[in-house]
Amino acid sequence: MSIVSIGDLVGRAREFEKKLESYYSDIRDKSLNKGVRLLTYYLSRHRRHLEEVIKGFNNEAINRVFNVRLKYDIDFNPDANFSLIEKSIEEITGNELLKAACAYDEELVKLYKNILKQPLGEEAKLFMEGLLRLEEKDIVMMKKMIAMDYF
Repeated sequence: MSIVSIGDLVGRAREFEKKLESYYSDIRDKSLNKGVRLLTYYLSRHRRHLEEVIKGFNNEAINRVFNVRLKYDIDFNPDANFSLIEKSIEEITGNELLKAACAYDEELVKLYKNILKQPLGEEAKLFMEGLLRLEEKDIVMMKKMIAMDYF
C-alpha cells in the first residue's frame, strides 16, 4: 500500500522553502553585513528550481507526476536540519548561511535520489532527474563560494 506521493514530498520542500524565503528577506532587511545581505538575494532564488523543471512539462504531466504513489515514505524533515533559523541575524555570517543552504540542497539531493530508487514511470523519472541536476549544480556553486571564503 502506498504511503506518500511525489506531490506530498515536493509539497514539504515547497513549504520549507517558503519559510526560507521569509527568513532570507528578514536577514536582508536587518543584517548590517552587506555580504550577507547580497547573499540572501542569491539564496532566495532557490525556490525557482522547482518552477524551472515544472516549465518543461505540461499541466497534465505535472499532475500525473505529483500523483505518483511511492512504495514507502522517505524521511524528509528540513525544519529539523536547518539550524541557522535559531540564530540571531546579527550572528549569521555569509559562510554559515552558505553552508546551511548547501546542507539543505544536499537534503534535497538525497530526497530526489531516494525517490528515483522507487519504481517510477518515465515522466516522473525525467522530472526527478531534472530537479536532481539543478540541485547538484547549485551545490557545486555554493561550495565554490564557500571555498573562496568571499563572504
